[in-house]
Amino acid sequence: MFTVLLLCLLGWSSCTDDDGPPPPDVSDITVNLTVLRFDRALAKLDTTDLTASLAELNRQYGSFTDVFFTHLVPVRRGDFSPAEGQRVLRAYLDYPLTHFVDSLVTENYGDATGGAASMGGGGPVVSQVQDLVEQLTTSLKYYRHYFPAAPLPDTLVTYATHFELAAFLYGDGQLAAGLDFFLGPAFDYSQVDPNEPIFSDYLAQSYTPDNFAGKLLRVLLEDRFPPPRSGRLIDYLVYEGKKLYVLERLLPKVPRHVVYEVTEAEMAWLEDNETPIYAYLQREDELYSTDVNKIRKYTGPAPYSVGMPQESPGGAVNFLGRQIVASYMVQHPEVTLAELMGMGDGQEILRGARYKPR
Repeated sequence: MFTVLLLCLLGWSSCTDDDGPPPPDVSDITVNLTVLRFDRALAKLDTTDLTASLAELNRQYGSFTDVFFTHLVPVRRGDFSPAEGQRVLRAYLDYPLTHFVDSLVTENYGDATGGAASMGGGGPVVSQVQDLVEQLTTSLKYYRHYFPAAPLPDTLVTYATHFELAAFLYGDGQLAAGLDFFLGPAFDYSQVDPNEPIFSDYLAQSYTPDNFAGKLLRVLLEDRFPPPRSGRLIDYLVYEGKKLYVLERLLPKVPRHVVYEVTEAEMAWLEDNETPIYAYLQREDELYSTDVNKIRKYTGPAPYSVGMPQESPGGAVNFLGRQIVASYMVQHPEVTLAELMGMGDGQEILRGARYKPR
């Protein structure tokens, strides 16, 4: 049914420019990013004197240490005394899954504990870390170019947990990345727990080094330009579309399916089904729905999109949002990306886009 909806729309032409403008020259922009390997420091923690060891962690890693031990490995819960917290930390460090994750992180990213300056000349594993940092640094140059008024992180802390969180901001907008979420594609995440939703194929296929910069940039964008607190589906899908459009500009050399966190086949499906997606939303009268559960199902991660074939990726409507945004930017080349991200009315962008699906 989905593929035959409103077939008369197939004759419409899209005014989007999939390639967009060429990447700007950012060679004159300097980004200084200090890389701190908290994951290695924690793995080497001297448990015979945790009081002194934790004090040293606090000194070296600042506020990140408190964030980590409060939210990710919560040994500093309010109901724990310092002695109880240390007992819990020892148990965590001795837990088999902790050792398993640490071995994987070490195998993929080496055992260096220093900052960025100490990462050179360490062989292919350390080069893997350097590759991640270089791609992120280049992306941050584009971020500074497009968002000159936005604060720029100068620190990246890497950590590892029991697969708690891939990336977040801490302190005054510094970056933190969980290396346990970037072990694919060689590592099969389902072997940890096949029943755990976060290890589902549709999510785990993005747990690769290629997705490292994209996941960090997402949290940076979402912090600077938060998602709508309420509204219609059109507002949410346009917001997601704006993020995708901007991410393409921040990651100009990254394959499109990686930016979108879908497979190559799913990316091809999206590009081939722009008109049916739009037609489906019109037929079901969903574009202006304010049903929070519906909006979450349409825009959030899922094995496939509600109401669409199983070949579709979850969040297929976000691609539609991206196409609407691209059309809008063709019609309004004077609008900067910062101004675009500040626009909250999806209907206004749709109207200004003169959008026609293809």
